[in-house]
Amino acid sequence: MLWSGFLDIYIPDDCKLKSDQFSFFKTCIGAPTSHPALVNGLDALSLAQVGSTNNDRRILQEACQAYTRALGSLHQALSPQEARSDDQVLAAVMVLKVCEFYTELASPHGIGWGDHIRGVQNLIAVRGPDSLQSDLALDLFAHARHAALCHALIARKAPYFAQPSWRAFGQRVLVKDQSSIIQNIAVQLPGLLEQYDGLDPRHEDHVHRIDSIITEGAGIEQELRTWRSDLDHSTGGPQCETCPVAHFPSFAALCSDRTFNTAHMFSSFTAAYLHCTYWLCLYFLRTTVRALYIARATAVDGWSPGPAQVVLEEEILAYIVNLCQCIPYFCEPASAAAGCIEIFLPLRTAAQYFLERGMWMQVRWIGNVRKSVLNKGLAPPCIDDMKLCDLSNIVLD
Repeated sequence: MLWSGFLDIYIPDDCKLKSDQFSFFKTCIGAPTSHPALVNGLDALSLAQVGSTNNDRRILQEACQAYTRALGSLHQALSPQEARSDDQVLAAVMVLKVCEFYTELASPHGIGWGDHIRGVQNLIAVRGPDSLQSDLALDLFAHARHAALCHALIARKAPYFAQPSWRAFGQRVLVKDQSSIIQNIAVQLPGLLEQYDGLDPRHEDHVHRIDSIITEGAGIEQELRTWRSDLDHSTGGPQCETCPVAHFPSFAALCSDRTFNTAHMFSSFTAAYLHCTYWLCLYFLRTTVRALYIARATAVDGWSPGPAQVVLEEEILAYIVNLCQCIPYFCEPASAAAGCIEIFLPLRTAAQYFLERGMWMQVRWIGNVRKSVLNKGLAPPCIDDMKLCDLSNIVLD
């Protein structure tokens, strides 16, 4: 009953995809579960969600106790070599990763979320693709890949799942729904950011490396835009429309800031999740392409991109505005608790964009959303010692 209650609060009713990050929870809870690390982890996560929703300190204290037991059980389970190939042990690590989104359970120094993600990637890497056979293992892979992508975009480092063998595995074994396809495309992006960050103007092949990254980026962009075209074709047209913020009563009641007075209304949570992923990908990709053009123009006297190649600031801003306009929908009851977690990366990305450009009214809006909406026990995990709330509090304080 506790775990079922967690699913009711956490997962939107209209999640239809088979290979998204939410299928993992349904499979995990629906399958026979006996490993103490997983049982205690699911108890901790469910208690934290129920306790936060109802503002019940007694339940939250029980969540902390269950979380401590889960960590102890997991530490013991990871010692024997054979236990590392146990699907339930891997599932326990992923459940504890989600626990890091809850204020009551988050590691005091904010390192837990990233550590759990890296831990799962390492364990899956050791096991290899052929070991992922069960429904739980496959759903766990889809969930882990989504988490690894989010972490890798922030860290600007290629995730393990970007390797060709793992991308081929994802294409071969996962249900070919729109989530699985875009995740398989997007997982290439952090490696592109890492290559750009590693450019050295003193290297003799500097220009060649720039051109190679530009070519790789063009291929990823083509894949993304083809995916979007296929999505629109498969759904019969656009799945969102722009509406006044008043059409989002829960968000409008919580946040009075109307810096963005319109927002996107989606046909379903699935549509919102897919569109948000697409805009995030294009933002990271196109900003990197623009930076690569600047690097090439600096390295080669007289060179400049052609008119069709120029990445305008208006395009970049449009992606950020789209991300901000997704947030009210994710804060409505129909998006459940998962919707609030879904806004963490868009909020962080938008905050950094606005800060870098001195757009203080928009930074203040980020802070007001952070303060007014994320008030039910959820908070972004720390990333590299920088919290999202640190970004927004620049103005609020």
